[in-house]
Amino acid sequence: MKTTWMLLLAPSLLALAPATARPPVDAGSLAKAADDPAASHAWALAELERALGDKEWKSLSTGGPRAAFFRELAKPDGLLDELMFSGPLPDDPAKMIRVAESLWKADARSMADRRELTTAAAVALTFGDGKWPEDQAAARYEYYRDSRKAGQLHPMFDTLETWEKRYVVSVSSNGGWAGDDGWGERSMEWLRDHVKLPAADYTKACWQAPYRLNNVFGDSIHGKNYYAPFKEMIHAERVREVGGVCGSLSHYGATAARSNGIPAITMGEPGHCAYAVRLGPGEWTPAYSLSWKRGLHTSLWGRTWTQLVLQDKVLAEKYASHRSDVHLWQARSLRDEDPDLAASAYRMAVEAQPLNQQAWLEIARWMKERRQPSPADWKAFHDQALAALADYPEAAWEVLAVFQPSVMPQVPADERIPFLLAFHDAIAARKGPVMWDFGKALDEQVKMLGGDHATELEFFEQVVAMQVRSETWLAPVVAWGRERFAKDPAGATECFNVLARGLAAGGGSSQAESLGKVLAPVILAAADTGNVDAFQALSKLAGTTPAKVPTGEPFPGELLSAGGLLKISTTSRWDDPSQHAAVLEASGGRFHTDKEVKPHAVVRLAKLGELSGIVLASTASGYNSTREVPLKVSVSEDGQQWTEVFRTEKPGGPWRIPLEGKAPRVGYVKVERDDDRSEVFHMNAIQVYGRRLQ
Repeated sequence: MKTTWMLLLAPSLLALAPATARPPVDAGSLAKAADDPAASHAWALAELERALGDKEWKSLSTGGPRAAFFRELAKPDGLLDELMFSGPLPDDPAKMIRVAESLWKADARSMADRRELTTAAAVALTFGDGKWPEDQAAARYEYYRDSRKAGQLHPMFDTLETWEKRYVVSVSSNGGWAGDDGWGERSMEWLRDHVKLPAADYTKACWQAPYRLNNVFGDSIHGKNYYAPFKEMIHAERVREVGGVCGSLSHYGATAARSNGIPAITMGEPGHCAYAVRLGPGEWTPAYSLSWKRGLHTSLWGRTWTQLVLQDKVLAEKYASHRSDVHLWQARSLRDEDPDLAASAYRMAVEAQPLNQQAWLEIARWMKERRQPSPADWKAFHDQALAALADYPEAAWEVLAVFQPSVMPQVPADERIPFLLAFHDAIAARKGPVMWDFGKALDEQVKMLGGDHATELEFFEQVVAMQVRSETWLAPVVAWGRERFAKDPAGATECFNVLARGLAAGGGSSQAESLGKVLAPVILAAADTGNVDAFQALSKLAGTTPAKVPTGEPFPGELLSAGGLLKISTTSRWDDPSQHAAVLEASGGRFHTDKEVKPHAVVRLAKLGELSGIVLASTASGYNSTREVPLKVSVSEDGQQWTEVFRTEKPGGPWRIPLEGKAPRVGYVKVERDDDRSEVFHMNAIQVYGRRLQ
């Protein structure tokens, strides 16, 4: 039986007059077109006409000097299909067509080879964006054409589709044109010739360049003179020899991969620049990354990591993706003439590919602006979108956020919390592909409740009860509640009581003394996902008594480990995760792994720092103390590349490790037992001192 929103999208039986390039349509032809290659190609041409507008379309299609190119473009299984079935069009489709035309006129013979055709299409799609100079497109195409023919690219390049090559040819600076004095063709040629690695090793390529805030003359990278004395050098070589900070190093790593034909991107993180390399289908691997909070500099769908992962899956499912695209084009062409028939095409688009978040977003905006559905219709659409996207919670929320704020005033007061809770019910059993800013979604939801404090607390309680079964989402929910409601002692007490009731209602314990046990797996989950805020908030709510471990005199500077995150290699029945955060504080706490070879604990500092020293302490004695040695300590800026700074065979501690001048930029510390015994590992204090760099 059709749902309410599907009835809302029911087709009209009225046939429409064809547009210039659009095939004739009626209620029966929509579905057939998506399965007919000739009809799909015709719809691609019709969508191009719509995107170009009348003036540009007439310039392209009415003969004259562009006639030969238009005939080529209109051929099936050629350039048109590569442009139209490879993700969203750029913001200037006319510019995209001009670039494609220019490349074809200059090199039609090479573009008869699909390997060069897909490269040309990817370049046209990239340089069709407003930030990219049209007159530089040929040089980018020629670089990849000539490098491929000469066998200078990684073999992966020849396996890529057009949409995948968009992540290769878009070598850039923060997503925009970099210029030949920056990350342009000269740097690309240098990196192609000097950085030849297995694909996986490009995630480490950034470390070929030294991290240096000041050059040899003392000039800061934040000033204009850092690279000035080396202006005759190619920029990539300059970065490798002179150095740079996170932005330069990440662009070096990403551009090295792209210059060798491997998809990569750069991305912004809080106070940092990182990058990622695509090692294979669906295998985007972060590099030099310090946080899950990422804003992508290059993306086909949007700027979130969830969208990157999701669009990779959707576009890789070629048959479903192409059918969904055709139905979207049908809907766009029909919206003004026959909204009912357009609605039917939209329905078919998400039925063809339910994970097409961009289709769901487009439908939601169209319904909101043009259809003005009732709350019941919205609820039915809401349920359909949520069921389709629940495995990608951030993507699902982005769709719901389009319409929920405008619909909520129409929802009866006693139904508003249940309406919002449907999202949490759908995702509670799903881990999701990545951590995301769940607290922001909760802020947006609670804002729809009208500002009543008691109602907000009721909502918090019910979300906790619903998310108790989710180790992934309970942590950020608790962290959000603590930040929002526990701003003073009275608020903290109120927040704790609400949390306890929510845990009890969801099957946890309402007894304060049992709260640590209830939160233990959630604290571990927060550590596993790198969510420092949730890790700290949950640890404070657990409210355990500090251990007061004797550690001796601190090293100079701040206690950089305080407020950070502790992740251990395994947990055990002797472990108490509610004490993990205290291990990083002046008081001390404890952790206890299971029996394993090379057990370890990794500390993520609250901020990057220049270290003065590390203090390790344990209350173990006798045989138990031998489980801690041989003890090895390493430091890292990004948690991937490690440098050993200490080793001892002597048990007992405390161990004091002076590091003045030896650890200038550290974000992570690893403490491990470095032998081949299968044995437990435990420690009571890992205190890291130094000067904050952020």
